[in-house]
Amino acid sequence: MIKINPYYKRFLAVSQINSANLSKSRFDLSILQKTTNTICPSKFFMLQWQAPSFIKIFILRYILQGLSYQFLVNLIYFKSSFMSLIRRRKLTKRQTRQIEQNQTVQADDATFAEGVIVSHFGKQLDVQITNLPTVMPSLPDTDANKPLVQIGTIWRCHARTNLPMLATGDRVKFSLDTTAGLGRIEHLLDRHKLITRPDRYHKVKPVAANVDMLVIVFAPLPKPAVNLIDRYLLIAKLNHITPLLVLNKADLLNEQNSNDQDAIMQMIDEYRALGDQYGFSVIQTSTHTKSGLQTLFRHINGKLSIFAGQSGVGKSSLINELLPNANQSTNIISQNSQLGQHTTTTSRLMPYDAHHVDKGGIIDTPGIREYGIWHLSADDILLGFEELHALADSCQFRDCHHTPNAKGCALWAAAMQGEVLPRRIESLTSLIDEAKAGQSAVKPSAK
Repeated sequence: MIKINPYYKRFLAVSQINSANLSKSRFDLSILQKTTNTICPSKFFMLQWQAPSFIKIFILRYILQGLSYQFLVNLIYFKSSFMSLIRRRKLTKRQTRQIEQNQTVQADDATFAEGVIVSHFGKQLDVQITNLPTVMPSLPDTDANKPLVQIGTIWRCHARTNLPMLATGDRVKFSLDTTAGLGRIEHLLDRHKLITRPDRYHKVKPVAANVDMLVIVFAPLPKPAVNLIDRYLLIAKLNHITPLLVLNKADLLNEQNSNDQDAIMQMIDEYRALGDQYGFSVIQTSTHTKSGLQTLFRHINGKLSIFAGQSGVGKSSLINELLPNANQSTNIISQNSQLGQHTTTTSRLMPYDAHHVDKGGIIDTPGIREYGIWHLSADDILLGFEELHALADSCQFRDCHHTPNAKGCALWAAAMQGEVLPRRIESLTSLIDEAKAGQSAVKPSAK
């Protein structure tokens, strides 16, 4: 039973609607239309009676209760988005379970090949065959432009629409169309690790899958960004990936002034101390003098690694030294800005053995350089700073922001005693502030 505004009582006699049958879920739509046409000007009621009946009842109830003209204008203004939600099909729990099962379980008719995604071009992906299908497809007349069905060959593929977003490094099963020379990814095999990041549309998307090691490359020039290194260490920790810090262009240390050289060597010593405590290494390399390259290869050999770091630190040059056939584009440092320039534009997996991608390789991807953290909570970020996480519970206040002037902050008290690095606390608070700012930008403002 609803309360009817007295102003509209004169229309109720015309329409034969009273408060009793208005409260019912069903009544004659012709009566409803007659009433609304009488009460509302045609220029105002823009729905034109194409909406579902319960929306019409909903709006009419508000009209009869005398809500403002502006309120209803605002309500109808969002017609398109509201209608799209209404038209969306509601699935039963059984239908939902069936869809999830179809996405994860794909019948294998023994004609599917297994492979690893080695390149990602939006809707198209390159997949390298690692296992041949049990039942080999029929082969058409030999065409030099079509890939062969054998271990190590790469097929350009599309993915089924019901699969989740795929990433370089994913293991998949795919069907082969030998006539067209194209494949279709039918099934995503289990991932043991996955690096994700938020995109420009505030959705989390995969960057690389099944990665064993995150190689964080920095150099004397451009000047190392400590906050970026800590960000990559955070990524490695949260994704259970072993990090490896590589100071490339080590030959440039001799060209630095004494202050810059001392600062870089102090930073290396600090990270080595952290690595000894938490299980990662810090090494030095130079593609100019070829020093340290064998040490780097011993660390990554047999593993799937992803290279990350500032532009201009020599990631592509390192990859070209480790994998001479990779042919990665390189660039020089800008003389004006002293900064590097992006050369990697497509995510690629470059195997150590071109015919056996299972033996490991290197993923060079542009996605890792712009890794956002707005999808992480403050507690998630704190987990990436292991030496600080152990102290956070000792702060005087549970909601401590860990700023230098925070009362009773155990982190800064430990920094004063030389137990932790002040710059690590600054990196922590900076990343937490960045995550909160990103979350505020994503959430709609309350009105």
